[in-house]
Amino acid sequence: MNRTLAQLEKQGQVGWIAYNDERPGTDSNNGKMGHSKGVLAFDLATDSAFWLLHSWPKFPALDGDIAPPPSAEYGQTYLCITLKDIKTANSIAEQMRHQQEPQLYDCHIPEALDRESSLYRLSQGVDVNETDPPSNTLFHSQAGAPFQLLAKNRHWGEDFWIDWVGPQLKVDLNVETWRRGTVPSTEDDDQAHQVQDLLYINLESLGVNYEWHYTKDHAKWATSTEGEWVCVADINRQKSQSKRGGGAICFCNRLLWESLSKIEQFKE
Repeated sequence: MNRTLAQLEKQGQVGWIAYNDERPGTDSNNGKMGHSKGVLAFDLATDSAFWLLHSWPKFPALDGDIAPPPSAEYGQTYLCITLKDIKTANSIAEQMRHQQEPQLYDCHIPEALDRESSLYRLSQGVDVNETDPPSNTLFHSQAGAPFQLLAKNRHWGEDFWIDWVGPQLKVDLNVETWRRGTVPSTEDDDQAHQVQDLLYINLESLGVNYEWHYTKDHAKWATSTEGEWVCVADINRQKSQSKRGGGAICFCNRLLWESLSKIEQFKE
């Protein structure tokens, strides 16, 4: 990951947009903007881009040490995808403008970037209103792997996981997120989909003698109870998150799904 971020130099036609709801170098943050963390970067010269979605507060500080600070207290999640092209990066940026509402703290926009593009418009701010419904953006990695980016904004008012992700994927979910507040119902309004909150992680089945309680986990991910869906997210499953924008990258991967399913625990 550090090698990936080290490519972000302020030269040539490389650009990036870094965002975090807990910005590096400050304790002054906007609690109404998106509960989202990541870096969306691109290179106009090679028509290439990548997107890093993560859960670590105050990371990365691109003007200093880009390595995440050491911590033995909380688990975190990181997902970095090499995107198919800059058109794909623009489609993600367009959704961010209307849904995730990221709190930007570091941007570098090359002069050659189209001022009408979604990447440029995102760098200048967001455009969220009460009528924007949740959305599902389909995109592919450079290697051709398909992904679904599901997101909602702060005006929607429903539980992101049970009322949007589950119905969109047509599955029930096991969700591991930061649970330091009131948790929504485990069943959606039409009683068609359910969500189980993970309470414990145990890696013994994977040959690792390590386990921890959800109170020691800042990660945000989910697996489907059937099928091979895995979602890596930036938003938690708790009632306070209904007032924040955020999203999840969902994809099918049997090996990862099987591994995560083995470590999931539901009892205190």
